[in-house]
Amino acid sequence: MARLKALFVLLILLAAVPAFSAEKGQLKLDVVGSDRAAIKTTAQILDQSGKQVAEIAPGKTVALDPGKYKLVMPYVGGKYTKDDIKIEGGRTRTIQFTDVAILTVLAKDLEGKDPGFGVTVTGTNSSHDKVAEFITGDSILIAPTQVDVKIDAPPQGYYWHDVKLPAGRHAVIELNQQAPADLLIQPVFSGQPIDKDSRVVIYKAGTQSQVAASEPGPEHRFHLDPGDYDAYVENRSGHGQPYTTDHGIHLNSGQKVERKVSLGGEETKK
Repeated sequence: MARLKALFVLLILLAAVPAFSAEKGQLKLDVVGSDRAAIKTTAQILDQSGKQVAEIAPGKTVALDPGKYKLVMPYVGGKYTKDDIKIEGGRTRTIQFTDVAILTVLAKDLEGKDPGFGVTVTGTNSSHDKVAEFITGDSILIAPTQVDVKIDAPPQGYYWHDVKLPAGRHAVIELNQQAPADLLIQPVFSGQPIDKDSRVVIYKAGTQSQVAASEPGPEHRFHLDPGDYDAYVENRSGHGQPYTTDHGIHLNSGQKVERKVSLGGEETKK
């Protein structure tokens, strides 16, 4: 009788002891360049019944019970699937995926903050089919390809053409907004302004790439992005040099610059 009583007490004590639970394992999703990108795409983790048990972002780790799982991750232009992923207690299983590219677009306004401009990614073919849309500061996973990228930043938007995105590459496009500079070109003959008898064309420095032009008028004033420019001045007064070029005009962000360009004649004596 005493033995039965002791056995009954032992069974009660054993029932009060929490059931042993197996130690969890870790699953890490390693996508090239994802440790340096704000990727919002997540992969689904499914158990053997097909039920979703967790989500994981590229470059991150998630804890799972020991067992076998399936990982499914969509990306622009495709989907990555990995079956029979075995998770063991106390160990980390790393899934590497390198057959994809990462595109990151960053922007800073005049105060150094990201304003969240819209980003449109299109194909490089003549129809420019839309591939993806997101906002600056984010990154996308995309099948290896070549694309055009537009950032909807004022005043007219900014474009990058033929951006190559091979497998395994993390491409970063960065737009730093700057205040336009103010450039005033004043053509003179014998020291006197001849704005009404001259035409001015602005080129990117050292090139024939025209940026702006001003026909004869009260003044020749330009609002330009910071950079280096050449000013071609055409004299229509019938006196002095028919044309001349003022080379290497450097403009900083927000700067106001005035340049007098002489087309000959004697300078007015003070």
